[in-house]
Amino acid sequence: MRKFWKRNDNKGIPFFISIGAGLNQIPLIREAKKQGFHVIGVDTNPNAPGFVNCDLKIQESIVNYNEIYLKLQELLVDGVIRGIMTKSFGHAIKTTAFLAEKFDIPFLPFSKCDAFTDKTLMKNLFLQNAILTSRIIQAGHTLKKEKITEGGFPLVFKPRSGHAKKGVRLINDMHDLNACLKETTQGKNSFILEEFIKGDEIIALGIVNNREFHLVDITDKKTTPPPLFVDLRHNAPSKHEELFAKIQHTGQKVSRAFDITTSPLVMEFIVTESRELYLIEAVPEFGGEFLVDILVPSRMGYNFIGEAIRACTGTGFTPPPPISRKNRKAVVVQYISGQKGILASCNPNGPRKINGSVFSRIFKEIGSEVQEPLDNLDRIGVVAVQAKTGEQAFQLADEAVDSLNIRIKK
Repeated sequence: MRKFWKRNDNKGIPFFISIGAGLNQIPLIREAKKQGFHVIGVDTNPNAPGFVNCDLKIQESIVNYNEIYLKLQELLVDGVIRGIMTKSFGHAIKTTAFLAEKFDIPFLPFSKCDAFTDKTLMKNLFLQNAILTSRIIQAGHTLKKEKITEGGFPLVFKPRSGHAKKGVRLINDMHDLNACLKETTQGKNSFILEEFIKGDEIIALGIVNNREFHLVDITDKKTTPPPLFVDLRHNAPSKHEELFAKIQHTGQKVSRAFDITTSPLVMEFIVTESRELYLIEAVPEFGGEFLVDILVPSRMGYNFIGEAIRACTGTGFTPPPPISRKNRKAVVVQYISGQKGILASCNPNGPRKINGSVFSRIFKEIGSEVQEPLDNLDRIGVVAVQAKTGEQAFQLADEAVDSLNIRIKK
């Protein structure tokens, strides 16, 4: 059996492994190809759209990291695995960490992955490393109601592990809590209750290279009204840019706490009226919402995905420019949601006629059911625009949404 050369061997074809080959992985795969790597895509779907851009493919669930490792060893190819990355989340991160250890690729320890998927473990690590975060009131499968008083509300209810804001609710009283527990089948799914921190939500986007965190940009976030927290808009520049140095410092503390060597790092914060900065969650991934692949390049010309690949593969990472020298373009990423009904029609090419439009996508098929969003997966589509000022960008985003001519049949 012929195997790959070790990573530090300079002979052979340079390979890059993409854990996942779905639609969202395509920017990562294409960027790796652009940098001269031969890409091996891994996906359980034999018709995954990203496979078209891959040199080799492995049909396997991204959850099965042992099987993927064995199949990589069995490939009859002499080459050097230079990098392993994913643009997905959860189990994909765990698989990436497992393979990165096997092939001596800088990432984060496999043993630390559960701390990113389990919000209780994550919060504990924050606290152990003096990172300000919202306090967990209870966690587990069974609620101890006697430990909750009416004066303790509001609270945030969320699954212990999850994504896309699925199952996240604001709880104002015991009636809300009982209804939420019934809806999420108490006793089957582990949950956490944490204190609600009132303030502005912001997202921090950065890259860890050789254990040093580089903050790239900050975005302001708008969500649906309580009790849900569905993302509706991201925009930059943020009105909280004066916190850049403080966020940079927190990002460095997170990278040390989780022992990250090299990885993208996305953090979600709440900024209170008193300017306190609460870290809600952090993930060693690119994140969704079209921020690193659309917003950052459009706003400041920085190739976030490309530089993350260079950091991972050791091929000349370039840090982001200082905030004082960043492009001052304003960019808005705006999501479209609707009422309950059937998506009857839309014009996906409409935003192309809007001056300043940089991206748009419809997530739902014509004829599919849509509803008022309960989580991020219920959204209908997205547009992204750029302009000289924030006000202009907001106006252009509204025009781009209107140009989609979305019609929902009730």
